[in-house]
Amino acid sequence: MTVGTIYSYPANPRVTKALVVAKYNGLEVNVDETFVMGTTNVTPEWIAKFGASQIPAFEGTDGTIIIESGAIAYYLAHLKEGSTLVGRSNSEEAHIQQWIQLVDCSIIPALSTWLYPILGYIPYNKMNETQAIEKVKTQLQILERHLIKKTYLVGERVTLADIAAATALYHGYKSLFDASFRKAIPAVTRWFTTIVNQANFKAVAGDFTFCETPIKYIAPKKDTKEKKPKEEKPKEEKKPKAKEPEVEEELAQEAPKPRPKSKLEGLPPAKMPLDEWKRQYSNSETPDAMKWLWENIDLTTDYSIWKVDFKYNDELTMLYMSNNLAGGLLNRLELARKYAFGCLVVTGEDNANNITGYFIVRGVADEMIEEITYAADYDSYTWVKVNVDDEEKKKIDQVFAWEGVIDGNPIHDGKVFK
Repeated sequence: MTVGTIYSYPANPRVTKALVVAKYNGLEVNVDETFVMGTTNVTPEWIAKFGASQIPAFEGTDGTIIIESGAIAYYLAHLKEGSTLVGRSNSEEAHIQQWIQLVDCSIIPALSTWLYPILGYIPYNKMNETQAIEKVKTQLQILERHLIKKTYLVGERVTLADIAAATALYHGYKSLFDASFRKAIPAVTRWFTTIVNQANFKAVAGDFTFCETPIKYIAPKKDTKEKKPKEEKPKEEKKPKAKEPEVEEELAQEAPKPRPKSKLEGLPPAKMPLDEWKRQYSNSETPDAMKWLWENIDLTTDYSIWKVDFKYNDELTMLYMSNNLAGGLLNRLELARKYAFGCLVVTGEDNANNITGYFIVRGVADEMIEEITYAADYDSYTWVKVNVDDEEKKKIDQVFAWEGVIDGNPIHDGKVFK
């Protein structure tokens, strides 16, 4: 008997961990792969049911509705009474969540920034790639130090932490981590080999082969040949036939259209470069950075500030899940990196929390920039341009510092987009 259905696009790696968890717990789960990757082909009825357009999403036979792959895996891990995947004590379960959050919040974003441009999902930027590779290496060393004397991440058997971490690193080991890269992480590689060769893992993902030659970004080829105009002798007796309008229109439709430049590129230079603010925020104590911001930002000609609120706070459960959900939005805003900075925070407590935040955005228009509206889950949030008075500044200061109380709820955790 099935426990529910996971809705996704074909071969979605984020579904793998949920299906592996189901295998370990002896649960049967249907997978509906009728969605198309990179689109939001969902209906208003879907939004009404699931509250968002995220893929994957889960609908249980008992009516349980869940979005986000981590939450689905967590639910299935706890669905079997006495499951060994969730730890044998509160301490073990906390450590399981510790490693899952390290992977979700630190390794996956960096690995995605490295891999996605190569696959053509987002624009390529050499500096971003270099920084992402170094971030992946740094975070993997944390796992390396932990696994030197351990077989599994937590305890003496496979847990949800091992499944989540191995599936997160799966495409790294498959496409990017060649023998030279793996030399620096022998303990992680030994652990990864152990996990992917477990019978329950192989039943879902199949046999695994390590990367031999890492895939790399290949820039589109440009036509550098100069075309010389043909010299034609004039023919007096015959005039060239004019193209029929229908033919000209057809040719115009067939011609590939170059991607238009961002409208923001046409704006005059900002008095406060956004990159300089990001450096101030990264390298200074937050109160000092905020003082610098308010002294230098021009909200009349250069920038606007927008308040962001998740539309479906009443459906949020665990704090860490809400924080991962907020991180999911920021991971999908790569196109806006040159033009925006923002923080989202989770306020409240388990089963009573909210996602809120503020974004600094290039330009002062009353409509949000396309680079942000392009994100798949943009519509799951409200975006309101705010008039920055002293009261609003106080809230922005708290959100950017991840400290304080917002609308009566203490700030628990946060994510930054810079």
